[in-house]
Amino acid sequence: MLVIRPVRCKDLDDIHRLAVQAGEGMTSLPTDRPALASIIQNAEASFARQAGNNDDNFLLVMEDASKNQVVGTSAIHARTGSRQAFYSYRLMSITHYSHSLGKETRAGLLHLTNDYTDYSEVGTLFLDPDYRGNGHWLSRSRYMLMAQYPDRFASDVIAELRGVVDELGESPVWNAIGQHFFKMSYAQADQLCGTGSNQFITELMPKYPIYTSLLPPQARAALGQTHKDTQRAMDLLLAEGFVFEQLIDIFDGGPLVRATIKQIKSVMACRQVRVLINDKVVGQKMICANCHLDQFRLVFQTAIYLDGTVSITASTAAALDVHQGETIMIILDGER
Repeated sequence: MLVIRPVRCKDLDDIHRLAVQAGEGMTSLPTDRPALASIIQNAEASFARQAGNNDDNFLLVMEDASKNQVVGTSAIHARTGSRQAFYSYRLMSITHYSHSLGKETRAGLLHLTNDYTDYSEVGTLFLDPDYRGNGHWLSRSRYMLMAQYPDRFASDVIAELRGVVDELGESPVWNAIGQHFFKMSYAQADQLCGTGSNQFITELMPKYPIYTSLLPPQARAALGQTHKDTQRAMDLLLAEGFVFEQLIDIFDGGPLVRATIKQIKSVMACRQVRVLINDKVVGQKMICANCHLDQFRLVFQTAIYLDGTVSITASTAAALDVHQGETIMIILDGER
């Protein structure tokens, strides 16, 4: 059975393996083992806290219980910019008009902004290729956590998608902009951010708008576009009601999307129900989550929903660590 739960220190080796699989551009899942260990320790502390903290990072993992192996990750950061500035580029346009020539021209601009500071952020969505097909409920696990503990998050949430990076790990947006100001490769800048230090962005990033017409065609085409391996994640976000508001990542040009938590479709679809345990369950697939933050558990199993109750098997109850009569949260399969 596949179970989603909070990350633990013992998961470091599995998380590192997934980080290596994820490759370039997934800053929140660095390949640096000490950085990963720090992320895991912070996540454990976040789940254990009784009250909210701006540094909270709720890293969830999908575990194949039959193998005791972590095969996927998903996370929520309580607040962006809590310790370091959160920058992005806003895609804008400007119109120039010459009265003497009777000519109008329009140009695109990249304007540095920190509009999304103090928002919550979902991210770190990655699944072992052998387990593809389970990403939809791995993604939705974050929204069930938000639905249960809204006081731990901001009212609005964003997601930052990986931008275009080629097979050699080169980003056309970085090569056109970032490398000229930071004097380092995209991989080096990505690693610095992944290991928890982005002060250099504040110190070196150009503060004035950049005309997109001055960029190479390949870089212009990549602005606001997702990495080929991230399109599925983008589709899931759009299906939840996230919208692209013309803000992009300052390194690789990947899109940022935003939603109000209360209007996320999975949040609205959550139902609180009472557990009935029955080993003769023949029903429909649904996402089921217990209501214990530190011992959060979530599964995607067959159950029967009826009149405020849900009938689940003993094995499902054991995976959720719940007993007869307890309250859990569900989302019916296909319901948004």
